Amino acid sequence: MKHRSTATPILYCAALLMLGAAIAGCGLFATRDPEPPTSAGSNFEPPTAPTLVLRNLENALKFGNPSDYRRCFSDSGRGLPPFRFFASAQGIAAAPTLFADWSIEREEKYLRTILAELQPDLACSVLFTPSEITELPIGDSIQFTASYLARFPHTHTAVEQVAEGELQLTLRLSRLNEWAIASWRDVAIPGKTSWSVIKARFSN
Repeated sequence: MKHRSTATPILYCAALLMLGAAIAGCGLFATRDPEPPTSAGSNFEPPTAPTLVLRNLENALKFGNPSDYRRCFSDSGRGLPPFRFFASAQGIAAAPTLFADWSIEREEKYLRTILAELQPDLACSVLFTPSEITELPIGDSIQFTASYLARFPHTHTAVEQVAEGELQLTLRLSRLNEWAIASWRDVAIPGKTSWSVIKARFSN
């Protein structure tokens, strides 16, 4: 009578044990911690160049992100002076006392109000001309002047949806080597609604 070899089953079992150890070591069946969700509606870039501030402002309106919008402006937390807004004569006429103590909080709040009242599937937008900041900085600041065309497709039929005018920005470089808008002067042009008026309409 021939005896069956026991070597093959032993080798087979050993191979299974080694395979199981390898799988365990790779964590193939291990429970993974859930990854944090990606923030929706944000396309913010670190503004290491002045023009990126304009892109971030455009994207904050396009994607409806008031937090990113706020990050475009200077604040003391980044070692910069508080943001200042100088309304157009139109804006002051629409709300005589509103802009006397305008702040970065008010800047964010008016946009939140608009975003909450947008028409379905529509977004805000702004177009700057020129669209690039090519001026050279003087120290840690830079001056930029442009015309703007901003659209706010909200649901209030009696309130303007389009703002057109000129802005004069002063941008400052923070200690983090990032640019932000330190001051914004709004200038109305004849026959058009300036951005200041939109801010006044949605700040009550």
